[in-house]
Order: sequence, then C-alpha cells, then structure tokens
Amino acid sequence: MIDQPATQRQTIEQKRGREAWQIIKDMKKLSEKDQKEYRSRARGLNAMIQVNSLGQTLGFLKAKGKNKIDQGKRVINAHYYLLGHLTHWIHSHFDTSIVDKTREKNDGLLDWVLEETTSSADYRRATTECLAFGLWLARFAEAELKDPEDPSSTPDTTSAQETTPQQGGA
Repeated sequence: MIDQPATQRQTIEQKRGREAWQIIKDMKKLSEKDQKEYRSRARGLNAMIQVNSLGQTLGFLKAKGKNKIDQGKRVINAHYYLLGHLTHWIHSHFDTSIVDKTREKNDGLLDWVLEETTSSADYRRATTECLAFGLWLARFAEAELKDPEDPSSTPDTTSAQETTPQQGGA
C-alpha cells in the first residue's frame, strides 16, 4: 500500500480528537457527580448550538457556569468547563484574536462573538468549528465518563458477546 500524505481535513480532525481526548482524560479526575454532569452537557452541546445558535449557547453556558463559593471553596461546574474548553479550542486552533482567558475567566469566545467587528462569515466558521469539536467531546465523554442515567455504570461495561452478531443457521 502506498503511503499518502495526510490531508488537511485528516490533520484537523486528528487535532480535534487529540484535544478532546485530553479534555476528557482531565475530566475523569473530577468527582463522579461532575463527570456525569459534564457528560450530559457535552452530549447536548451540538443540539443546543444548532437550535439556539452559538452565541446563545455560549451565553447560557456563561450564565450557568458562574463560579460559586461553597464553604469557602470555589466550585466550578460543567457549564464553566465546557465554555472554557470551547474558548481554548477556538483560540488555539481557529482564531488567535480570541483572547484565551481560561486561567482567569473562560469566556473569551463569547466576548469575541459579541464584538461588532466579528463578521458573520467568521461567526459561521466558528459555529462550524465548535460543532465539529463538540462531536469529539460528546463521543469521548459518552465513552469515558460516568452515565448519569445508570448509577452502577462504568465506562466499557459492554461485553464482547453483546457486541458480536450471532452466527448460525436458521
């Protein structure tokens, strides 16, 4: 077989996958409750963007992701993480004019979307890129993080017999 050079699409897909995989590995370090919440939010991200638009979705994530102080400790939730992950991805791999403020506040992408200088073409490109990145996040979160619907679930519990088609005659 002849080795062919990677296409531009292959390499960007690989970058999306690599970044999403690293995010999910980091999310696995959180509590079970936080993993379940992030999994749920990541799985619904693309539908939310498609129904409400990127700007509205980012606004929702910011509103729900406000830092709270509980017993003197800062509490970060899944909405906050997801907004930061989208901001970081777009900043690093799409448009470096988006200020990556993930260490202080994580809403640089929202700020960029709301700027008057952001063109509708750039907004559409950012939406498309968030949707593509969201697919990777959703799939890896689904595979690796705790399922909120099944309290006994752990990832990779499917046995080989359940996934192998039955063979035999009629």
